[in-house]
Formats: sequence, structure tokens, C-alpha cells
Amino acid sequence: MKTSQRASLVAVIAMAVWVVIGARLVWLQVVKAGHFRHLAQRQHQFRVGLMPERGTIFDRQGRPLTFSVNGRRSYPYGTAAAQTLGVVGRDGRGLEGLELLYDDLLRGQAGWTIRQLDARGRSHPSAEYPRRPAQSGGSVILTIDADYQSIVQQELERGAAKHQALSALAIVTDPATGEILAVACYPPVQPDRFAESEQADLVNKAISEQFEPGSTFKAVTMAAAIEEGTLAPEDILDGEDGSYSVGGHNLGEAEGHRYGRITVGQALAYSSNICLVKIGERLGREKLYQYARAFGFGCKTGIEFPGEAAGVLTKPSGWSLIQSANISFGQGLSVTGMQLAAAYGAIANGGYLLRPRLVRALEDPAGGVYHGNKTDTLRRVISKETSLKLTEMLSRAVNDSLGTGRSARIEGWNVAGKTGTGQRKVAGQRGYAAGRYTASFVGFMPSESPRLLAVVVVNEPKGGHYGGRVAAPICRNIFKRAISLPRGVAPELLASGKPADEAF
Repeated sequence: MKTSQRASLVAVIAMAVWVVIGARLVWLQVVKAGHFRHLAQRQHQFRVGLMPERGTIFDRQGRPLTFSVNGRRSYPYGTAAAQTLGVVGRDGRGLEGLELLYDDLLRGQAGWTIRQLDARGRSHPSAEYPRRPAQSGGSVILTIDADYQSIVQQELERGAAKHQALSALAIVTDPATGEILAVACYPPVQPDRFAESEQADLVNKAISEQFEPGSTFKAVTMAAAIEEGTLAPEDILDGEDGSYSVGGHNLGEAEGHRYGRITVGQALAYSSNICLVKIGERLGREKLYQYARAFGFGCKTGIEFPGEAAGVLTKPSGWSLIQSANISFGQGLSVTGMQLAAAYGAIANGGYLLRPRLVRALEDPAGGVYHGNKTDTLRRVISKETSLKLTEMLSRAVNDSLGTGRSARIEGWNVAGKTGTGQRKVAGQRGYAAGRYTASFVGFMPSESPRLLAVVVVNEPKGGHYGGRVAAPICRNIFKRAISLPRGVAPELLASGKPADEAF
């Protein structure tokens, strides 16, 4: 090969090598530049997520019921309102109760930062790198009062434990505004150790559990009869000496009572099944159903809480004679504790059914309030005159020597209320469970201008199951401790100092 040819070949080979090298450089420095830049960055920096601090849930006085510190949820009042507040999972998300309902607000927004790694793999913050700070969650301000809540929780636990109850609930409201001042459930749970509790105990029984109301429903039957002019409190009814037949079924009185001729007012105070059946017969099933629905039974109250139950109230077209009679005195339908609170609130406040309210305001992280305090009137159920007559009857139930609510008396105060004893259903079966009852009491005070209303429900108590013996004393203890507080029932504690008939 000639020298010139050899030189040309070398030149061609060199050119090819340079072309390959150039192409490789273009591939590495242009086409794959981003990839290798990312690999290089991974060797000396990495991105770290910044978790936000979860927002606080306050009581009506601005006291924290639950708050977060360094990602850990704290509960300064222990078990108080645990089933209402709910629980938070390990991932920082709400799982139950208000923590679930307002999770988007409380959770806040996560952020991130870039940290630098040295040759030994140790991380260091650097101001040179971009970052997005985490944004703490907003706040929820409740209508609950921490003092009332602690009292209700303690008295419910004490009373339920005394009677070895399966479960229990208690609610305290301001009937003039519909605001919930306390909600307690039994058995109690530790919200920071929710995994140790039974799932059934995490449920807010006051809002989600259904039960037959028993005689507490008699006030609804009576309200309908008085409002319709069917009967007056002073009218006379025959108690049939404790035995009355309806559709081939014999009805009697609780505890073997045998009443003769008594007034309509006494019938409610003494909780006569037979007299209330007769009142229901005069009223008619259609009217009874209409008033039950008007008082809020068979539908949700609309309270700000997940998983609310609607209760069970079938249409009257399907009622038999005995079912119609049973409903007159509170058997054959199911209600929730919150429905009872709202219904009796209408009796106490002059006739207005109010939507129960658990939340006063919501605040965004910047402090802006975007849901303020407002009483929500659903409808007028009964007149003020009927409300006053019913209140007088319910006062007799507590103050009369034969009244079933005698255990709720408080010296120096006028308390109105009604006891209830309902049979418990057999889960998944028809009929009732032998020896299993629900004892209840609904009361409000002072009866001349009600500002506190309480519902107490105790499931399957032992050693006695009547509402007057089991639930009424719990209500009395709650009221006695509440009025002994420095603020008592002063208007400044509650949302409004006006009686219901002046507020709307």
C-alpha cells in the first residue's frame, strides 16, 4: 500500500473515531443530560416531605379538646367527647367522628424541602435549594362546653357502671338554640389508643344508634292530641283498672299499676299505657304519624356528623290495630338520642323544631371564619300554648307523688321530664329479647324558662330497668352539677339569652 493511501486510511479511521466520540458526547451531554444531572443530584441532595400540623378542635370557650404537637394528637380531657371528636390514623387522616367529617380542613397541606448530602451521606439543610413549607390545618370550634362535657361523661359512666349496663349515652343541649353542650357515650374510649377499643365503642351512640323510645314518645302523642284539640289536660280518661283489649291483644301498665279515672295530665305524669292508647285512638293513626314526622322522627336531624341514623317510622297505611296502639306509647318505632333531644327541645322552647348544632364556626389556617353561629329553625311543630301545657304535664311527672320522674327532682328548681322503658330487639330476628330493656329519661330545666335539656339512655341495665330508677337519677346528677358551676345556666354561657318565642 502506498504511503498516500495509508495516510488516507488513517485519516478516515481517525475521522470515524472522532465522529463516534462526538456523537457519544452529544448523547451524554445533550440527549441524556437531564438523566445524568438527576443522578448527580441524587448523590448529594434529596427531597424530604414536610407534614403539616393538624388543626385544633376547640370547645365553645376556646379551650382545645384535641390538638397536635409534633404530629402527635393530644386529648387534654381524656375520654370526654371521644366518640364525637373521633380518631386520627397513623397517616394523619381522620377516621371517625368530626376528625373524619372535617379532615380536609384539619389536615392542612403537606410541604417539602431539599436537603444536601455530604460525602459520608449525612444530610444538611441548605438555603440554596427550593422548599415549600407545610401549611397547618384549620380549626373547628364546637358548641360543646368542656365543663359540661366532663360532668356528663363522669355521671354517665358512674350511672352505667352502677347498673352494669351494656352501653349508654347522654346529651345536653340548649333548647332555645339547638346547640349541643355535651355528648357522652359509654363504654368510654381513649382516643389516642383507639386500636385497643372495640369498633362498636367508637361509634357515637347518641347520633348513630337506634332504639325503641318507650314512654318518652308519649309526649309526642299527647302534644298531637292537645294541638288538634282532641283532648285537654283536665279531661278525664278511664284507665280500665290496668287492663285494655285492642285487636284481640291485652294491654297493661308497667309495674302492674292499675289506674281508674284520671285526668289527661295525670295520664302523662303517671305514664299510663292504656290512657295513651285511648288518646291515640281518638287522634287517629294519620294524625299521630304526621306529628311524629313533624317532631323529626323517621328522618335525620341534619346534625353535622357522619353516620347519623334516621330511625324507623313506617307509614300508617301498614299499621295494624295493635301496632297503632303500640306506637301511641312508644313501641314499634325506633329513634335516636339526638332525635329525642330535638323533639323535646321543641316542647321546651315554645314549639320550634331546631336542627341540632354541634359546630359553631370553622376557621381556615389564616384565621378567616367561614361558618358562623346561627340557629337553624326547621319548622313550628306546636303552638306556644300547647308547649306550655305539655311542660306543665312533664313537670307533674317529676313533682307529683305518683310521677314516674320523681328521681329527677332538684330542690329549689323546677324540672320537667319524662321517663321511658323500651324492650330491646333481638338482632336479626323478629320480636323482643326477654329481660333486655332500654331505660331512658328526657328532662329540661328550669321548666318556666328552659335553658338546659338532657337525654339519658341506658341499654340493658342490671338490677332494675325502668327509666325512672336508672336514667332519671343520672339526669338529676348532671343538672345538679351543671347549675353548681360558677357560670351555671347564665345566658352568657349559652349562645342566646332569649327564650325561643322571642328569638324567632
